Amino acid sequence: METKQRFGYLEALAAKGMLRQFQKGRTILFQGEVPRSVLALKKGMIKVYGITSNGDQRTVTLLGPGDVLPMSWVTDKAPVCLYYYEALTDCTVLAISKDDYQLEMNHNTDLRNQMLENYVSHYVGATMHIYALEQSHAQDKLSYLLQYLVARFGVVEADGKTKIDLRLSHQDIAEMVGITRETTAVELHKLKKKGFISYQKFTYYVDVPKLIRSTGGDEFENVRV
Repeated sequence: METKQRFGYLEALAAKGMLRQFQKGRTILFQGEVPRSVLALKKGMIKVYGITSNGDQRTVTLLGPGDVLPMSWVTDKAPVCLYYYEALTDCTVLAISKDDYQLEMNHNTDLRNQMLENYVSHYVGATMHIYALEQSHAQDKLSYLLQYLVARFGVVEADGKTKIDLRLSHQDIAEMVGITRETTAVELHKLKKKGFISYQKFTYYVDVPKLIRSTGGDEFENVRV
């Protein structure tokens, strides 16, 4: 889907906000910070993560165009940011006051419906991510995580394989399922040898039917979030 379509009815807030640019790797919001405005992601990808007591990063979710952050604060569920928000790519965000955002949500049915659909998609994606985390074996964790990434970011190629339209290092993937980078590299190589996936230059291609047959998780085959 085009970035403009994903941003959709959030465009109604453009006149009331200010566009801000964040370079790849920059922290947009810190855990425990009180946000000054609602941020609507217009272009790019954002990683949401926490840090364990051992100092390891653990990715909570990934945000794309059309996502609003930090949602816990925006919806008055928390007074501060619960996690860190980092630009995974160069990002453009629209910063708007919380009052303006809530006023538009109250009066713009199309925007409200768009946000509801967005929240539901994130909920379904979160359950898929949690299911991957619950697996006992590293390879199963990765197999189910790849199914989640296909559902969220998959683009079907001419050869029938699905490209995960996102550049991810072994470390990025490791942080999503709580295993080491070394274990991730080994298990991804095993999946590659089995013909379930291929990858080059941080881009992954998945033979979805083969991968799903290996896990027996065919209920996830046609999920799109």
